[in-house]
Amino acid sequence: MKIPHTFLIGALILTLLCVGAAAPAAAEVTGQISVTSLTMDPEVLMPGDTAIVTAVIKNSGTTSVSIGRALIMGVNEVYSSEDKAYNSVGMLGPGDEMTFTFPVTSRGAVGTFYPMLYLDFLDAGLTSLKYTFAVQVDDTQLSVALIDQPDAFGQSRNEKVTIRVGNPRANSLNGIQITVTGDGVSSKQTTYFVGKLDPDQYVDANLTVVVDKPTDISFDVSYRNGQNLHTNSVQIPVELGERKVRAEMVLNNIVVANKGTYYQVTGDVNNAGLEDAKSIMVTTAKATPTAPMETYVVGSLEPDGIAEFDVTFTNPESNVVDLVVTYKDADGNPYDTTVQVTLQGAVVSGNGSSANEGSPLGIIVAAVIILLIAGCAAVAWRRGLLDDIRKK
Repeated sequence: MKIPHTFLIGALILTLLCVGAAAPAAAEVTGQISVTSLTMDPEVLMPGDTAIVTAVIKNSGTTSVSIGRALIMGVNEVYSSEDKAYNSVGMLGPGDEMTFTFPVTSRGAVGTFYPMLYLDFLDAGLTSLKYTFAVQVDDTQLSVALIDQPDAFGQSRNEKVTIRVGNPRANSLNGIQITVTGDGVSSKQTTYFVGKLDPDQYVDANLTVVVDKPTDISFDVSYRNGQNLHTNSVQIPVELGERKVRAEMVLNNIVVANKGTYYQVTGDVNNAGLEDAKSIMVTTAKATPTAPMETYVVGSLEPDGIAEFDVTFTNPESNVVDLVVTYKDADGNPYDTTVQVTLQGAVVSGNGSSANEGSPLGIIVAAVIILLIAGCAAVAWRRGLLDDIRKK
């Protein structure tokens, strides 16, 4: 059977029309898939860090599109593991969205690099989607600086140190915490939690440390850039000594009085230091504190504060006894000051008692006098002198 030429020509024209209509349809389907958002956590990597890239794509057309593979095509400086690729995505319907997450890891180089999000379409005649994005790698670390420390560290005493932690990076850092380490070093705070710091923010951490011997104190700061853990630290050498600004007790206007059965010392106690003194008490050593004022409680004194005291004692070991002032600082650390006073020339009190009464020497003298009087009386009685005196 012979086919008419007119039929062949018509079929050819129809085929060409169909092909011409299909080409723009393929281009239209490819263009209807777009990346609507792409985010990274963290926004800026440190060398060796891994970020999580979250990409959202949308089908803004009127027909479904079949997607095969979805992956990140890395560059030399940053990469995404091949086993994290989506090898079979499936259909994306009209108006629908789809979210992909990929890890992107820095190989260590610093700078800005441009990997690519790649989508492979399965529909015949469709091309792939390639979306390039920037990955920034910065080696700037969290800033750790010593702001304040004592002029000297007392052995086994609470001392305050201030550490400033700042974030000079272009992205936020989280999970920030400070620990204190060192040989012979301990801290009231096992860990000082800072939390999150946004770019250009800082926080001052006030830490209380106790040092038992000369050593180095290390303030170690751990933090996270996204899920990546990092550490930074600052060290300070420590020598033990007495602080210059602490409270200092000075005794003035001391007067010693012999009360016959006991001694009394009165005077003034003055805080000549630069900090408050707490729980101030005055007592004696190298003697036996006794009533009525074994220990005199002063209480608290501000810098340049002054208060009177009055203590009493017996049985001094020698002509010199010690006045002992004990006190504490605001943290409860104990201190003491000792001042020697002499008993020679002690004022005799007008309480009707002899200056030597109550002392060992006074008792001996009194006993000798009594024995002499008794002896004289016995001799006079034997010789009859007492009878002669009575007769007269």
